[in-house]
Amino acid sequence: MSAPTVSAAPTLTALPPTDAPPTPTPLPAVIDADNFIGLTASLSVAEGEMVRSLDYSPDGSTLAVALGDQAGTVQLFDTATGVPFRTLAGHAGIVWDVAFSPDGRFLASSSKDATVKIWDWGSGTLLQSLPFPGEIGSVAFSPDSTTLAAGGVKQWPNAAIWTFAIPSWQPQLELAEFWNIPAIVYSPDGATIVGGGTSRNVRIWSALDGSEQHILYHAGQVSSLAISPDGSTVASGLCEQSTPGQCTLGAVWLWDIARGRLTAKLSDFGEGVAAVAYSPGGSLLVAVSPTGEVRAYTTSDYQPLHSFSAAGTSPARILAMAFSPDGRWLATGGIGGIQLWSVRP
Repeated sequence: MSAPTVSAAPTLTALPPTDAPPTPTPLPAVIDADNFIGLTASLSVAEGEMVRSLDYSPDGSTLAVALGDQAGTVQLFDTATGVPFRTLAGHAGIVWDVAFSPDGRFLASSSKDATVKIWDWGSGTLLQSLPFPGEIGSVAFSPDSTTLAAGGVKQWPNAAIWTFAIPSWQPQLELAEFWNIPAIVYSPDGATIVGGGTSRNVRIWSALDGSEQHILYHAGQVSSLAISPDGSTVASGLCEQSTPGQCTLGAVWLWDIARGRLTAKLSDFGEGVAAVAYSPGGSLLVAVSPTGEVRAYTTSDYQPLHSFSAAGTSPARILAMAFSPDGRWLATGGIGGIQLWSVRP
């Protein structure tokens, strides 16, 4: 009987070294009432530019910026890096406002050249140019992306907000106001349009038939509007007191949107209020003055939560502000560029 065969031990082959997968960069925290005090400047965008308006794309990847040049330039920036990746050229005058449609298909820009232009911002293609009687100060899309509202000068001293069906771009409603329309907002359910400002009036209309619901009378011109995520409150940023050519006292006034009644005044902003915005989660109302004073209020009682000065950083003078859709970034823009603020994880 032969001896059993013993198999040799297998030879081990060394595997080539592999790089460890990169550690994902942690996202900033969602900005809310608990952490707003930890807000810090994280990224500068459009340095050296003048920014009149800005808006985030619905997915948060892109920041559309209306530059303050006479050429009417709209520039798109990657929000992760702050690098510009596309310029939308076509206006013949200053662009006052930009807005993305909530479904992400379109970007609208309004201009001193009496047009609103509709862009396929992903490709940079101009899809539509809507003509108007005078300059257009503001644009807004309805929450369901089926309607575009544009506000501006009709024939001095008359102004209007015009609405258009999407995607035919056929006119629907004309809502009468006076002087000019620096701000338009839709209620979260799309049933209401709020707009106005230069005349010291802000009007509330039905978005269905254009019937006027309320007139909100202010002590001075209104620069910006925001509606709380629950649709109950309109916040208006205004100039309460002024000398010729200079606002000396600003405020944020709060209104019950259903009744058209003033419920509170948040005052003492030097040189006016440049912009107001609710955080996407609804726990904060943030207001900013042109001089860079940023204030946050808790929406549970509208008591002051925290304030800080953006002075000394870029931009030097603030004209616009917006939260990112996920609430992790706050962008302030103006003379000198844009600063993105976040709470470090």
